[in-house]
Amino acid sequence: MKILITNDDGIFSEGLIALAKLLSLKHKVVIYAPDGNRSGFSRSMTFHKDITVKKVDISDDFESYSISGTPCDCVKYGIYNEKGKVDLVVAGINYGSNIAYDVVYSGTVNACLEASFIGYKSIAFSNAGKHDEDFDFNENCKFIDTIFDKLVEISSVDYVLNVNIPPIKAKDIKGTKICRVGKRIYTDVYEKTGENTVKLTGEPILESINGTESDDYMVENGYVYVSPITSSPLDEITYNKYKDFKF
Repeated sequence: MKILITNDDGIFSEGLIALAKLLSLKHKVVIYAPDGNRSGFSRSMTFHKDITVKKVDISDDFESYSISGTPCDCVKYGIYNEKGKVDLVVAGINYGSNIAYDVVYSGTVNACLEASFIGYKSIAFSNAGKHDEDFDFNENCKFIDTIFDKLVEISSVDYVLNVNIPPIKAKDIKGTKICRVGKRIYTDVYEKTGENTVKLTGEPILESINGTESDDYMVENGYVYVSPITSSPLDEITYNKYKDFKF
């Protein structure tokens, strides 16, 4: 199987390289990733300006290309440059979780949504750590190796599989669950950093409020969670309710 790997943390991200090395043991892997951090770039793409593409030497086991654009640019150009001969798009392993409403902002998840939109199966991986010592991507890969074939089995062009791994040893993970996407909001504080500059900071103020079937609950309690995510722009319930409404 040929796998295109991307992320939003940049091409030299430890999580990206660890995942590529793991998957290249059994599959043909090619990396197309941003040349720098693009966290929070969501579904954005580059228009009306050049995109720089450079081949980068990371490993003899796979080819790697850095892209000056966004994660979605990486997916679209990568599939184009590989002449469509891609069986699966994988994003990650992301620094930090992509749970609840964070998936709307995530460059990692939205790179996979772009792949799904243009007709390719995709899986997004994130490490749900919060501190430097939490990001043991080799431990993540040990567990990914045990479930990867099953994830591929249930993958589809109709949705993205969003996978979050708790920041614990692979042997201590309690299992893998299919979960709902929960709700989460932040304090959203804009700190003044200069005369005319501010910086957005904040912490989650609602966690584990979504019940035992939600993504945040599962990660906090030692499970790998998998959520099927789509990017349909139409609310079918509201459409059906008001489609015959008279103005």
